[in-house]
Amino acid sequence: MILKILFELYIGFLGSIPTSLGVRIRYYGYKTLFKKTDGFFRIDRGVTITDFKNIELGKNINIMKNSYLYAHDDGVLVIGNNFSMNTNTQLGASGGKIVIGDDCSIGPNCVLRAADHEFSNPDIPFNQQGHKYGEIIIENDVWIASNCVITANTAIGTGSVIAAGSVVTKDVESFSVMGGVPAKLIKKRG
Repeated sequence: MILKILFELYIGFLGSIPTSLGVRIRYYGYKTLFKKTDGFFRIDRGVTITDFKNIELGKNINIMKNSYLYAHDDGVLVIGNNFSMNTNTQLGASGGKIVIGDDCSIGPNCVLRAADHEFSNPDIPFNQQGHKYGEIIIENDVWIASNCVITANTAIGTGSVIAAGSVVTKDVESFSVMGGVPAKLIKKRG
């Protein structure tokens, strides 16, 4: 119990250091905690991370301030190379799995969550029914613009763009531009 508290204090302290010095200190302080890292990553201050041991990072990773990487409850989070995630975005792999390919970008205020509340039994409050877990697969060269939601059990194909404010509830074919709630095909790229 004391070790857990000390660990949380350590992470909290590292997560609060401002400026590029804080980024460098977090790199050295966090890199041995992740399951795997392939190169330098930049994590701004105020980023919340659960269960480092379930997270793999490629090289050239940029996680901006006040974002969330959740991988507790045996969740799996794998991020490829050349990845950028803007401010206040959540990758919620808890209990499920999120895999992001190379050369992907996610705008601010986005939520990717590999779990949904169970609510099938109307005789039990939904918040007492637990969760059902799934996975989200984001292939290479995908841009998810600001304020998007990507739900569990979806895949976004290579070269796709998800327009701002969209909610993805079904698989997206490669080289698609999707938009709306729920997201629908706007056009094909190329």
